[in-house]
Amino acid sequence: MIFATISDEAGKIQLIEAIKSCIKPHIYRRLLTVQLSAEGKKVSELTSIFKVTPQTIRAFVHAYNQGGLEQLLPDKKPGRRPRLHLTTEQWTEIIHQPPCSFEKLNTLCQNWTLKLLSNYCQQYHSVKLCPSMLWYILRQHKINMGRSQLRITSPDPEYTQKRDRTEAIKKKPKPWN
Repeated sequence: MIFATISDEAGKIQLIEAIKSCIKPHIYRRLLTVQLSAEGKKVSELTSIFKVTPQTIRAFVHAYNQGGLEQLLPDKKPGRRPRLHLTTEQWTEIIHQPPCSFEKLNTLCQNWTLKLLSNYCQQYHSVKLCPSMLWYILRQHKINMGRSQLRITSPDPEYTQKRDRTEAIKKKPKPWN
């Protein structure tokens, strides 16, 4: 016979308080099973009371005996993975910077790979994405990684504005033509 063992009076009080404060029926059933087992009810009796298999009763009792109340709580189910909501502009801004400019990546690479992007998402956004999923996301945003190209950047914060101005000047028609 297997019975739940409550080590001291404090453990018994803690179990009773947990039963009183429990709002989820499946956890309430587990707690009540442990309490009745500690009072001397046999597995066969608990099986007929709670309409579960003897294996389930034994699993609850073993879990309680090994780790207390915390072991009776179910593990957090994974559920849906967190999503990464970045706009096309945000993605292109990330990709236009070299990976070595991000401290947490700890790399000397100048060009992005899908694996580095995956690492970036995990380090900076706490979202774990596999490289193939990143490829799919980038395709949705119509961003083609293709072959890497050398991009000229500058630490000057006004660099993009200056570059845009010079490109606009180059496009203007020349007065002497």
